[in-house]
Amino acid sequence: MTLRAMKYLNKFLGIGLVALLMASMFAGTALAQDEIDQWDWAGGGLFAGMACLFWVVMLIIWIAIGVWMYKDAEKRGKSGALWLIIGLLLGIIGLIVWLIVRPPEPSFYEKRQGKQEEGDDRRRCPECGRNIPFDASVCPYCGKRFGE
Repeated sequence: MTLRAMKYLNKFLGIGLVALLMASMFAGTALAQDEIDQWDWAGGGLFAGMACLFWVVMLIIWIAIGVWMYKDAEKRGKSGALWLIIGLLLGIIGLIVWLIVRPPEPSFYEKRQGKQEEGDDRRRCPECGRNIPFDASVCPYCGKRFGE
């Protein structure tokens, strides 16, 4: 999932959560206006609003777990989308599983080594330090000549 897609997902979730919170407040107000005795013992709309707010907070935590698992998996070289789905489906249990099976984070040198392996058709000029093709006899940047 790209960064742009994550931004749209965050916007969508934020708008949805605000709408859900507003709906729970309206439902709580409507229940508070109700004159049926069954809501008198529960505090009326206050109880209903707090119950809805609890589930909204739980939903936010659930989504935050999935997003954190996605970012951590991508950082460690694993499939972020898979762990996002696991985190959204299983929540805390998925987080515990990820914390048990996650690989160690690659060190600075391992990340750098991986980047150099991707560009195997290039080498560094000893004079200026820029990447140049292996078959170059002269550095195109500083003019340094290489012996055969």
